[in-house]
Amino acid sequence: MLFNNQAIDTSATIDGNNNYIDQDLDIDINMNSMGSSNMNMDMMSQQSPIIEPIQERQIHRTIMHQVPHVCPIRTRIINHHIFKHTYCPEYSCCEENVVTNIDQGSCCNFR
Repeated sequence: MLFNNQAIDTSATIDGNNNYIDQDLDIDINMNSMGSSNMNMDMMSQQSPIIEPIQERQIHRTIMHQVPHVCPIRTRIINHHIFKHTYCPEYSCCEENVVTNIDQGSCCNFR
């Protein structure tokens, strides 16, 4: 240890927003003399570092993500076929022979 019979009172207050930190530290150290000042210097150079209270900062970032959406569009072609019926007369001709016999009798009837 660095100091014999030491009493350390630490209290810390940290106020802050995203960019500014306001820190108050109150430290009281009571130490008794260890004798020679060279000995104190030698011990101080061999000590582990003192870890201070954690100061936390918050950084808010906005990250844009592009999310592609596929919107399928189908074109349907409907063909309407309309049949209009027309009538056109087509004339034809036929010939028929009717035979009529007039029989006035036989040759015997002429005497």
